[in-house]
Amino acid sequence: MTEIIVIGAGLTGLFASILAADRGAKVTLVTRGRGGLTLSHGCIDVWERSTPSRALSRLRSNHPYRRAGLGSLQAGLEFLQALGRQANYPFIGSISRNLRLPTALGAIHTTAIAPHSLALGDLRDNTPIVIAGVDGLRDFFPELVAANLRRAGIAIDESFQLPLPMPPTQRDRYSIDLARSFEDPDFRGEVARIWKPRLSGIKRLGIPAVLGFKNSQLVHEEIQERLGVTLFEIPTLPPSLPGLRLESLLHRKAMELGVFVIEGPKVVGRVDGSTTAPRVSGVVLQTVGGPRTLTADIVLLATGGVLHGGLVFQQDGQVRESVLDLPVIYIEGRAQWTVPSPLDAQPYASFGLSVNDHMQPLGADGLPIYSNLYCAGGLIAGADRSEEGSRQGIDIATAYRAIEVALG
Repeated sequence: MTEIIVIGAGLTGLFASILAADRGAKVTLVTRGRGGLTLSHGCIDVWERSTPSRALSRLRSNHPYRRAGLGSLQAGLEFLQALGRQANYPFIGSISRNLRLPTALGAIHTTAIAPHSLALGDLRDNTPIVIAGVDGLRDFFPELVAANLRRAGIAIDESFQLPLPMPPTQRDRYSIDLARSFEDPDFRGEVARIWKPRLSGIKRLGIPAVLGFKNSQLVHEEIQERLGVTLFEIPTLPPSLPGLRLESLLHRKAMELGVFVIEGPKVVGRVDGSTTAPRVSGVVLQTVGGPRTLTADIVLLATGGVLHGGLVFQQDGQVRESVLDLPVIYIEGRAQWTVPSPLDAQPYASFGLSVNDHMQPLGADGLPIYSNLYCAGGLIAGADRSEEGSRQGIDIATAYRAIEVALG
């Protein structure tokens, strides 16, 4: 059985671990923390500015999408959607036509794949919309959402607050608090009883994403049927339930497939000097009890970019890769790393590792540095994923390609 170590537990690392375990590998997932899914909207952004399937063919040759290939992106998305169906958390959409979904600030989020309860809010549907908040929930203001959507040309009939059958609290309620309440059938029944008279004549209702956590699809379907309206969720500011739901779905599947998870220690790569072909023999975990060595046939870096610790920006103006000190593609001179406007593309966002079509990190000679080392996701150079709206799509495509090649 092939042994593989995956480093990083964001979307890239969790997805790669599931893919590898599904192909019969023995997988150890090592992570210092939880990854970025807890902050995520829970959708899969592929390409924001145009139809993804058309745009990808026109990218430069060193872009992560071109390296991974359109086939890896399509196969990866199909695999993720199959995972969603198995978990009764269906994902809607494709790369042939983007969805346009409202955000908690009333902006429009362009995405390729979204959970069913979010996808029902696709703004390409001209059915009039009502936006409702729920009493006590912090950071969701229906009047603000409605006003900003109207400025963008979206027809919003009205906005208001809906009450909840809950006693007052001594702090603001978070989305996860309400999600736990919605898991209770009696609570759902009382909510439907209170809300229905207030929704007369409404056909389409958008509310903050609070409709359950572990059984959110069941909760959504039941509430929607009882209210007799098309009901959709809008992701809130973090903690965002759709991101947490996706993280939970992937964690459960990884556990089901036998992935062994080690959480907490810093990871340092370990190179095998006993063979003529340069190889990574595994990693060393820096734990409280001292160094712990793990060996494996394959190592996959899914550590992300600078925001997640895969890249380290130093005071001396150098950029380092955090596990094996691999060569990083970056612009010398710290003054060149950013531009003044936060709305413009930032040069530092494209820093990372150069890879070949097999997702193997390359040295200055253009050859793989280690024959059994692969990387995926935000660690790869050549894309400003925030500016492109390609973050999750690149995670999925490169993880799929790396595991496909590594495990043959």
